[in-house]
Amino acid sequence: MQKKAQYTITLTMVSLLASLGVSSVFLLTKDTIKRKDLAVRTEALYIVLPGLEGSPMEVTPSEIADQDRVYKGLNKAGQLIGYAACGEAQGYSSKIKVMVGTDPGLEKIIGINILAQNETPGLGTKMTEVESTSTLWSVIFGKELKTIDLNSEESWQLPIYGQPERIKKFGLLKKEKKPLPWFQEQFKHKTYNQLVVSKVKDEEKITAITGATISTKAVINAVQNAIDKIKGVVQTPVWEIK
Repeated sequence: MQKKAQYTITLTMVSLLASLGVSSVFLLTKDTIKRKDLAVRTEALYIVLPGLEGSPMEVTPSEIADQDRVYKGLNKAGQLIGYAACGEAQGYSSKIKVMVGTDPGLEKIIGINILAQNETPGLGTKMTEVESTSTLWSVIFGKELKTIDLNSEESWQLPIYGQPERIKKFGLLKKEKKPLPWFQEQFKHKTYNQLVVSKVKDEEKITAITGATISTKAVINAVQNAIDKIKGVVQTPVWEIK
């Protein structure tokens, strides 16, 4: 009986210490996580609202939760370029969160950016992958392999000798703007009614990721969720008088 009481007390103490440790870690990292989430959302706003100058402006009250806020973006001339909001939906194995930008008339999508997802590796995760067009030659020498004319004198001079300075500066060159994943790119200029899954390539619809139809549908649902938030704030309700 005495041992049973000791085990109970020990287990209780361990549970309390574990709870205290988890709570402490959460309190210590809470602000850091919040700042990181803000940075990710801010970066996404500049992606989905290309041409955005300065900071995006909130069009929702400050007390609104972060995931429900709607923003508008202005260009350098002060003209409205569009609206943006976050959307989310349940995917195959995770909650998928996206940032969506629309044109001022709320007719077409300007761009989307996936903020968070934890789908099946090699399948659903392809929604954030950029298809590489690089070859071994372009990776090593920084240029594409060109067709060689065997009758030309230049054909016997290897490109590496022709551009020694470029090779010396390899890795120090200015980085080019990275392209967006093909899956996200296809949402550009789509209307709300075109957010339909297609298992074959279709320019008028959203081509599904091979083997990840559920994840594809989830992204579409998340995009629709974001657009609905924008419409709910920006559009003036139309009342019917009967």
